[in-house]
Amino acid sequence: MKKPTLQLALDCSSMEEAIRDCSTGVVDAVDILECGYSLIAAEGARVVKVFREIYPDKPLLADLKIVDAGNKIGGMLLDGRPDFTTVLCACEPGTIKAVQEEAKKRNLDTKIQIELYGHWSFDDVKMWKELGVSQLTLQHSGDKPGGWTPEEIETLKKLCEYGMDVAATGSIGYDDLELFRGIPVSCFIFGRAIRCAKDPKAEALKIKAKIDEIWG
Repeated sequence: MKKPTLQLALDCSSMEEAIRDCSTGVVDAVDILECGYSLIAAEGARVVKVFREIYPDKPLLADLKIVDAGNKIGGMLLDGRPDFTTVLCACEPGTIKAVQEEAKKRNLDTKIQIELYGHWSFDDVKMWKELGVSQLTLQHSGDKPGGWTPEEIETLKKLCEYGMDVAATGSIGYDDLELFRGIPVSCFIFGRAIRCAKDPKAEALKIKAKIDEIWG
């Protein structure tokens, strides 16, 4: 079973806060750096360019959950040359194609991740796969009380059976990793659990050690 990667979500309210959170050395301890939804909402697509300039060699994800205007919104995000960008599951197939077109125009190999949030079906997964999408993100909503439910865990297992890379995000802490034991999760996305820790870098390394222990 492939070992999951660790992604740090910068779901910050400002550029200054995000840069400060990265100044602890934590970026070196994670595999992927994410310009989070709230950060892009606060500062605009330019933050992707800024973090690409600061960390030119770090895998970077732009998480705006594109739902429409794939050429325009996708183009603005792709100008920052992210390695990954998210598209919301509610979008039209044409939105996915538009973002793919924008990546091609820029000679980028940016991977689209479909964010599974709200209402979708497993028939949609088949359609996304036919469109060339190979990555999904299953989120436990921050607006939903409690942690991951047995039903969500079962959904995650089933998604992995479709041959997609499936990331897990939302309400996940160090101790919660045991819930996912035996599931071929492609990536775990952590935000405040790392950023707000007393020593963010140490916390990230602790989480990676736990991932190594469970997934080898």
